[in-house]
Amino acid sequence: MSSSPQPPRSTADEIERKYAATAGQTLPDLSTVSGVASIDSDVVELSAQYFDTADLALLRAKITVRRREGGDDAGWHVKLPAGTDTRTELHVPLTDDDSVPPSLLRLLRSVVRDEPVALAALVSTTRARQRLRDADGALLAEVVVDDVTAVRGADDTELHWREIEVELATGDIALLDAVEDRLAAAGITRSPSPSKLHRVLGDLIPPAPRVKGAAGYLREYLDHERHVLALADIAVRRDAVDAVHSMRKAARRLRSAVQTYSHDLNLDTALVGELRWLGQRLSPARDLEVQHERLTGRVAELPVVAFREATRARIDEYFTAKASAARVEAIDTLDSGRYLELLRSLDALIDGLAEPDGREQGGHRPKPAELTRSAETVAGKVAKRVAKVSRTDDPVERDERMHRARKGAKRLRYAIEVISPLHPKRAARALDRFDEFQDLLGEFQDSVVARDHLVDMASEQGHAAESSFGLGILHRIEAEIGEQQAHRVEGAWQRAHRAARRLWT
Repeated sequence: MSSSPQPPRSTADEIERKYAATAGQTLPDLSTVSGVASIDSDVVELSAQYFDTADLALLRAKITVRRREGGDDAGWHVKLPAGTDTRTELHVPLTDDDSVPPSLLRLLRSVVRDEPVALAALVSTTRARQRLRDADGALLAEVVVDDVTAVRGADDTELHWREIEVELATGDIALLDAVEDRLAAAGITRSPSPSKLHRVLGDLIPPAPRVKGAAGYLREYLDHERHVLALADIAVRRDAVDAVHSMRKAARRLRSAVQTYSHDLNLDTALVGELRWLGQRLSPARDLEVQHERLTGRVAELPVVAFREATRARIDEYFTAKASAARVEAIDTLDSGRYLELLRSLDALIDGLAEPDGREQGGHRPKPAELTRSAETVAGKVAKRVAKVSRTDDPVERDERMHRARKGAKRLRYAIEVISPLHPKRAARALDRFDEFQDLLGEFQDSVVARDHLVDMASEQGHAAESSFGLGILHRIEAEIGEQQAHRVEGAWQRAHRAARRLWT
């Protein structure tokens, strides 16, 4: 059994914009930018070694790994994409040698796989800094002019350039925009390169294949979710909030897309089973996280105030014990050879969609519109599952039928996502309706799982009568929630189905 990886010593989200500058360009006067009361300046020398695989897997995933010396933040840095102008930066202390620390390699396993990671570029920077401060002396933002010399490891090419970076501290986006306006007035515009390493190595990355037709829609969707899966893997290893949820959702989207359109594009469906296995292995960690939050939030609804504390303590004790074991299982899964093989199979399937096969060269080549028929087929199956819900009076059987309807609805939703470029507005309306439908089914399923956990808690020995009373009340509340959702399911499905039908009628 693997132990959980140790997270980096420090983590921070950085909001930064990068600008291209010529050798003669300097910063305009920023002292009159709204909110800036003072500016202090200095110059620092920085030296960084950047590391990657031979095929630049990290750079292609918009991730950088560097060993920096000089400045205020010397150490090993990993930068992860986190949204527009935003990256999550992880720090660990400098090591005695220039080999990437094993803890970081393990953290990035979903991207580097088992490929060697070696020196990719050397970057030396003379950095002229201006720190923008408010009236209280708090740092609002740091604006720097970097004169950069870089040597890339692949061919010893040497590059020189000047760039400007603006990084927020306690300031807001309005400050970033104001500084950008000043730079634009001075003829300084956004850099086409998102990072120094991309400036050095970006031309070595081959352009993405242009795939037309049905295969192109599916390939683009799968490629995006593959990237989401890899970043979620890193977040799970860091024990970040909602990371397991993000990873399970990406695995479900990948699985549903392959399963739905495998016949249209002659895809090997073996990957479907492996993605299902991955979801099942991550399921305990996610379900416990959801249920712990759900039931602790429900404690406030207990009618007897004196019993709330005991009930809350019992819930916390129960889920804390289970969550620890579930996290170990999740990390073991991500460290397994089977998971690595799953990723390789996913790569092969996506790459295969970019290659013409025999069917496309001499036989039938599916048109994008034909994909809607596969989505329509899934919709028909979901309709049958929903219809069965109201045909039973047995609560256990009804719960199982609701669960099957929920799984089918997810598959249909993800199938619609794949074909959304065909009819963007119709797909957006359908997806909005499916959000409502899935929320209803999800709330029902959460109530079912909550009741099971409450029964388990109540059946264990050694807890107070107050908590037993509280758990019993919570069970009744969850049962009432389940009944309410079950009565609404038919109407919610009809609304979602009407919106979806516009995609194929």
